[in-house]
Amino acid sequence: MVDMTSGWPEDTVHAPSLPETNREHNDRIRSHVEQLAVLAAMVGRVDAAELDARFQAECSFVVGQLVPHMAVIEGALYDGLERLMEHRHSMQPMREEHERLRQLIASLCRYGALVADRNLTQADAIGLRRVLYRLYTLLTVHLDEEELYLSVLDRNLTEAEKDALARGIEHATAAPL
Repeated sequence: MVDMTSGWPEDTVHAPSLPETNREHNDRIRSHVEQLAVLAAMVGRVDAAELDARFQAECSFVVGQLVPHMAVIEGALYDGLERLMEHRHSMQPMREEHERLRQLIASLCRYGALVADRNLTQADAIGLRRVLYRLYTLLTVHLDEEELYLSVLDRNLTEAEKDALARGIEHATAAPL
């Protein structure tokens, strides 16, 4: 069996089930992912102050919660899946998507000063929209794939292993913005 418990202390409080944690995980992240597309549609069409406020809120989520979450998921979910599947199926494509997401997030952050200074040129606005829509698209597909992988783990792990994985995912989404 896969040992998913290393790295997390024993918790005497009932941990949410893996499906419950997954639902909370997806709801929290997807609500922000949807805002990326809304934000992209706002670029060049709304007041600069409103764009700045919305941009800063979503950028804070992406940098403060999504990036740390990706690191936890790579260790908890991806490593566990590779062990479970005895390395016959690599999680490398998902890890590569995380790297691509990190690159897009770095690009997004570079637009932060321009948005804050309300100094977006037309070319900047196009570039910002491109980054936002790419993040939205990649995250939407990536989260759907993670759901599929979590269902594989839910069917193949012991209750203790599922509880440990759920605690890891819960920890990744629990940090306040």
